[in-house]
Amino acid sequence: MGVPRLFRLPQHKQFHYEPIYYDERKERMEERIRQIEAEYGIKIQDRPVRTLNKGTFSHFYDRKRKVQRYSNTRLVIIIIFLLIISYFLFFT
Repeated sequence: MGVPRLFRLPQHKQFHYEPIYYDERKERMEERIRQIEAEYGIKIQDRPVRTLNKGTFSHFYDRKRKVQRYSNTRLVIIIIFLLIISYFLFFT
């Protein structure tokens, strides 16, 4: 018989991971077959074929960089403008 305890200790948490098998060669082959079928009009699927290749989202990152650059430029211009106004207020 066990000794009764005032506090219950938590059990250790278990991690269960089942790896998913991914065959890159098979995926490339299926994608190539879909592209050829779409190109020749052999088989048209109900949904549009969209692929995520390397560099697909690069234009989103470029836009983000451009917006941040304009934001930094705008901030510098505002600070210079405020410095000029404060100079005229205090020294004129």
